[in-house]
Amino acid sequence: MPFRRAVVAALLAAALPSLALAQQQPTADQMKAATDRLRQQGQTPAAAPAPAGEAKAQAPQQPAETLPNGAAAINETFGDWTVDCRVTEGRKSCLLSQAQGDRQTGRRVYAIELRAPKDGKVDGAVLMPFGLKLDSGAVLTLDDKDFGSGLRFSTCVPAGCLLPVSLPASAVTALKGGKQLTVGSLNLGDGQLVSFNVSLEGFSAALDRLTALAGN
Repeated sequence: MPFRRAVVAALLAAALPSLALAQQQPTADQMKAATDRLRQQGQTPAAAPAPAGEAKAQAPQQPAETLPNGAAAINETFGDWTVDCRVTEGRKSCLLSQAQGDRQTGRRVYAIELRAPKDGKVDGAVLMPFGLKLDSGAVLTLDDKDFGSGLRFSTCVPAGCLLPVSLPASAVTALKGGKQLTVGSLNLGDGQLVSFNVSLEGFSAALDRLTALAGN
């Protein structure tokens, strides 16, 4: 199942383009630090979900949303990132994404998808491959420095397992000035670190374009 449909079913509502990017191996010190963080994270139980609130009254119908020049879809590349906006039945969906694939099989093994900022915060999801210790979650590093407190898996879909992402404004600013974001998790079989490097080349310009199109 393409990542677009998997995320529609689980978290988001659009597709990811296929980009095959080479992975860089972390150093031994980086692997040890990330592995230690993941093991500690796996020992801390995830917070229980908050009870669902009461259903809200139906909002009044909004006017149809549009893209520049009346386009039905816009797909643009900024460095290693892709901005994809589509209008379906008068509703606009805009996403910023990057994916990594297996060059031999052509299958997507990792992807990150972000929505346009809202009140300075950026939400999205990370798709990770199967075969990871889900209870340990994942840790992030930005240019070899710890970044945030870690992520928790929410569910798995036919394409892989999903990590919801919620980045505050300060984290978004840091990413705009960074070079590489690394997402690491533990292998289910041997407990070794499995990491994926996310290039931040073009991220700042891509996010600005996403924001402009989403608010157009």
